[in-house]
Amino acid sequence: MAREYVSLRTLRFLLFEVFGVQETLPRIERFSDYDREAMDMALEAAKQLADQHFFPIYREMDTHKVRLENGRVHTLPALGDAIRAMAEGGWISAPADFEEGGQQMPWTLLQACLFVLYSANGNAASYALLTQSAAGLIRRYGSPELKETYVPHMFAGRWQGTMALTEPQAGSSLMDLSTTAVPDEGGFYRLRGQKIFISGGDHDHAENVVHLLLARIEGAPPGTKGVSLFVVPKLRPEGGRLVPNDVTTAGLFEKMGQRGYVAAHLMLGEGGDCRGWLVGEPHKGLAYMFQMMNEARIGTGNMAAGMASAAYHASLQYARERAQGRHPSRKDPTLPPVPIIEHADVRRMLLFQKAVVEGSIALLVQCSLYFDRSHYGSPEEREDAHLLLELLTPVCKSWPAEMGNLSVSMGMQVLGGAGYTTDFPLEQYYRDIRVNAIYEGTTGIHGLDLLGRKVFLHDGRALKLFAGEVSETIARAAQHERLQPHAKALGEALQTLQTVTRHLARLAQTRPPEYFLADAVLYLECFGHIAVAWQWLRQGIAAVQGLESEDGPQPEAFYRGKLLTLDYFFEYELPKIQGLRSRLLSSNHLTVELE
Repeated sequence: MAREYVSLRTLRFLLFEVFGVQETLPRIERFSDYDREAMDMALEAAKQLADQHFFPIYREMDTHKVRLENGRVHTLPALGDAIRAMAEGGWISAPADFEEGGQQMPWTLLQACLFVLYSANGNAASYALLTQSAAGLIRRYGSPELKETYVPHMFAGRWQGTMALTEPQAGSSLMDLSTTAVPDEGGFYRLRGQKIFISGGDHDHAENVVHLLLARIEGAPPGTKGVSLFVVPKLRPEGGRLVPNDVTTAGLFEKMGQRGYVAAHLMLGEGGDCRGWLVGEPHKGLAYMFQMMNEARIGTGNMAAGMASAAYHASLQYARERAQGRHPSRKDPTLPPVPIIEHADVRRMLLFQKAVVEGSIALLVQCSLYFDRSHYGSPEEREDAHLLLELLTPVCKSWPAEMGNLSVSMGMQVLGGAGYTTDFPLEQYYRDIRVNAIYEGTTGIHGLDLLGRKVFLHDGRALKLFAGEVSETIARAAQHERLQPHAKALGEALQTLQTVTRHLARLAQTRPPEYFLADAVLYLECFGHIAVAWQWLRQGIAAVQGLESEDGPQPEAFYRGKLLTLDYFFEYELPKIQGLRSRLLSSNHLTVELE
């Protein structure tokens, strides 16, 4: 039976009824062509692409896992068709300028469309989207020659792009990178070192692979201040042809999930002739790379939300079709079994999944709007949007990833023993989604980023802006009787966040930083629950207005479902911050002080 994996109705609800992007985005000159009709067409095109090329090969990519034979990386043949279809549809070049062959697509709309592709098959879509981000980095900081040499091939889907940061001895500690770059009189650098866990790092559907790679120029300062960014192709253009560039794939990592998505171990310069071309100025590579890293962090949260969406729809379908057991009040064995969706605990699990998926994508759309405003909005709104995006990036990466893990696990529980078998896709979603809490920095790293840096940006102005945004939503919700209890609860939750933040700020002033940051992940979790509660209250306002509107989209059940999921989140999930509050205010610092 055909199976759904994403709800376009929910995406339209968020874009057009919650955020009103059909009115606000076209006011920005760059996006003036994107009216409601154009956005609808983009969503439909994404769904058509997903249906035809991505969803059908999701499970096959798992069984036909990547392999390295005789120095060549082999992937599922149909993956090449999916990448080419994405390129031909203009999705890789979508955010670029018209003059570059792009569509100047708003980041907000692009992320909504990518959510569709991630829901269908995030493992396939990620190949092309890494290329999009890598090309964007060259476009922004590269020389005219680099742009002309690489970007058109990358936009066309012929050349793969990657971000090559991690090294065996350094892991996520980029200050410990040891790959070296020695300047050559030919205008390039000779590189030597190795990189690990390089997603899309080599495969048989790319004519070439273009690595955006961090390395140290010989004699550079220690730490992150001595890191530079280079374009390092697998094959370098030379004399009108492509020649080997002394970049070899030493092996592929065997992963618990994403078995059709390459993670390569690369060796650079073993023959002494790996050439790289500097991007921008020396020693500023990490600052440049953060553009790609921050985009990838939002993309990682989006991918997690997409996988959780597909798992939710699969478990929802199963719960509707699977008959088992009877209601506790009706034990007559002669009565037929009921569909398990009629059992209260199964409904709880499905509501949890729906709350996580639709709360996550709402937060991601919110952050994407901040992205568009920070880059292309009016001068007076750009700085505030930038600060809000900086503050919320670790949240919109980590909360969908961590809660997505729990959501897919809950979906497997809905299926019971069947969910643990390969007869159903839940076991693959469970394996595949787990990596998103590790991609682009573990949750611990993002907890440190949020609490150690982002909360106190510009003397706490970012947090004040966030509190203002949440308070504005609370005030609007309080005008609707149906939402008043939730408005009150979110107001109290916001006060909890402010109380905890003040306490931790005082701790930072009186104790070593180890004490202040010891429970940064718990702070991130608390912050994420409040941020998603804010998004659910925003959805509640739009749902109430939808029910009250005589000419609004139907059916009524859609809005009632939104309000019931809002009720669930505020009854079951938001109260969990009280336990986090207790821990974060505690004077017991056992993880710091234990021997």
